Amino acid sequence: MIYQSLKEHVYNYISDEIKNKSLDANEKINEQEICNKLGVSRTPVREALIQLSSDGLLEITPRRGFRVKALTMKEAQDLYAVISNLDVMAAEIAIRKLSEEDLAQMQALLEKMDDAILRYEFRDYYKLQMDFHNIYILRTDNQPLIDTIFRLKKRFIRQSYPNEKSNCVRDILLNTNREHREIFHCFKEKNLDKLKRELKQHWNLNYAEMDSLDEKKIYQE
Repeated sequence: MIYQSLKEHVYNYISDEIKNKSLDANEKINEQEICNKLGVSRTPVREALIQLSSDGLLEITPRRGFRVKALTMKEAQDLYAVISNLDVMAAEIAIRKLSEEDLAQMQALLEKMDDAILRYEFRDYYKLQMDFHNIYILRTDNQPLIDTIFRLKKRFIRQSYPNEKSNCVRDILLNTNREHREIFHCFKEKNLDKLKRELKQHWNLNYAEMDSLDEKKIYQE
């Protein structure tokens, strides 16, 4: 148990460094530096790096070690297409399983997301929207499906927003949250056909959103 917790500690540390852009795309990972900084041996560091590579955040270069893997727009488009279909599958399973408490949590998150956007706390919004989708994904009680969705979404770890007071980002995210509200109402009304359409549209919007923000150099490849 101690060994596993060390591996997770290292994994989370490196993930945060990538998310915060302290580690840039294509940057080589200094294993010894991580060992020294975290006060751990090389074994949990190596295990965490292998896991990060398996999750698509790092890539192994022969005789050169691990590097942060860049995410191209084509790769992002392909990932969104897969996640979109898996998300629809999760919604189809979960729609009859969501409790009143689940729905209340989703509604509360909608309000928190709007508040975060209007305060220009875009990174807070990103975490909240993940929480929103996770409510119904977890309710599927289908571990292979849950694990696959979470693993694929980890490839978008760099997809966080700046906390700059950008009205353009604010307006895009307010529009995205309106999509979240439509999804919520479909779950509440148990309207599966409309829910599927809304989720497909939502993921298309998310991809277009990411593309437009990338053009403004908000995302880093």
